[in-house]
Amino acid sequence: MNGDQPIKRVFRLCSRSPRLVARIRVAIGIWLLLLTAILYRSGHGGQWAWLLTVAAALHFVLAIRLFRIARKGSERRMSFR
Repeated sequence: MNGDQPIKRVFRLCSRSPRLVARIRVAIGIWLLLLTAILYRSGHGGQWAWLLTVAAALHFVLAIRLFRIARKGSERRMSFR
């Protein structure tokens, strides 16, 4: 079995339905922020808090880009009709 297959499936999913992938990224970003809050509140979030916050911010930025790609794709499809 080729090791590239799972990566190719993810790229294929992103190209077919960017809105779905963007929603998943938003959900992951929210989960990371909740995890940061839980760790910080329990007193164990010291070094992890900034790392998880940066990771959440990255997911939000990528989700915004995917939403823009999806919007441009739908505008192109509308113009061809």
